Amino acid sequence: MSGENGLNHEQQSAAGSGIVNRERQTAGLRQKEAEFGKLAAQQNKDEFFRQIIPFLQPLRAYIQRRLRVAYLNLEIRTPVQTTGDILDRVVLKAYETFDKKPTDLTLEQWLYRLANEILDEYVAKRRSRDPRRSSFETLEQKERSTLQEIPFTADADAEPWFPEELDDSEYQPPEFTPPADEDNPEEELEKKEELQEILQALSRVPDRDRIVFDLYAIEGFSKEEVGKILRIPPENVPLIANHVIEQVRQQISAEPDQRKAS
Repeated sequence: MSGENGLNHEQQSAAGSGIVNRERQTAGLRQKEAEFGKLAAQQNKDEFFRQIIPFLQPLRAYIQRRLRVAYLNLEIRTPVQTTGDILDRVVLKAYETFDKKPTDLTLEQWLYRLANEILDEYVAKRRSRDPRRSSFETLEQKERSTLQEIPFTADADAEPWFPEELDDSEYQPPEFTPPADEDNPEEELEKKEELQEILQALSRVPDRDRIVFDLYAIEGFSKEEVGKILRIPPENVPLIANHVIEQVRQQISAEPDQRKAS
């Protein structure tokens, strides 16, 4: 039987580790929310940051996934802000406006909404300021092949922007999880190649649909929670997530034919 996220038992098990971490984040933020509010009211910024940051590893991973797809999609060509920079901006915004947190959102949901707003603004600015930007969808097949062979450079914090280096646990839709076999280097190579194909396919999905998919299928938020974070009707969430999965499937299936044609 499918669960609330529209995934079967096997798929939910594959995504389970990331969702468990996110649920720990949920519990920790819920338990400490009153204390965070008190620290914000006292204008104790250092202590606010010190206490809240350890809970936010899943949010950090979510931010990193969004940035990496933006790099893969050539929306960002020059790393100006790192994952840590964006996370700091989210926490600072929460600290400065804690008393304005929407009453219909939990602290965690609000943080994800703030993260999306800050990321949207950052990516839009980089897109408009970088004259070399070229949409992934407009690249010719030869240019795409060349792009795939060139790793992204690391930023000042040595964050890797090479798609094949992406930790599987961070962004691997459970629908496409290949079997792990650490003793078989050929299977490990195939696994990395498949992950890169998934990332490339996801980079072609409209931003808002991909964000819905991430929050719902990867982060494990309910459709109601995703609806609140993104201000969309909750009944649309599973439909969008399933559509993204189908788009990725189709694009990956089409890749071998495209390579043959070129």
